[in-house]
Amino acid sequence: MGRRLIDVEADIGFEVWAPDLNSLFEEAALAMYEIMVDVERVDPSMEREVELKSDDLSLLLHSWLSELLYITDVEGLVFSKFEATVKRDDRGAELRGKAWGEPVDPVKHNPKTEVKAVTYYKLRVERKGDYWRAVVVLDL
Repeated sequence: MGRRLIDVEADIGFEVWAPDLNSLFEEAALAMYEIMVDVERVDPSMEREVELKSDDLSLLLHSWLSELLYITDVEGLVFSKFEATVKRDDRGAELRGKAWGEPVDPVKHNPKTEVKAVTYYKLRVERKGDYWRAVVVLDL
């Protein structure tokens, strides 16, 4: 498993990889929040559940990250721990996920970058040999 930033103009992007889809979606969420705050300082004391369906994996990843970002915007929560269960069949994909965090505290969490949205630019989820890979670009 891993993650790294990728170079895109005026926005920020990242690439994540993991041995399975569940871990990939968890890594992507963690990567997004690492861009936003110091996740090491976020206490996973509050839980939020997310259930989503989509026609394909890339769109499901977009929905997952967008829903987490929506919770951050509306409820003022930031997250540091994630659990995702992704299932696929011939009709599409679905995700049941959980995120743990706490209300954002500017002093404690050291806000870094405000993320406005998850974009569709370069968005992809793909199988690469023995692992899964995703690319995500965030609008700042």
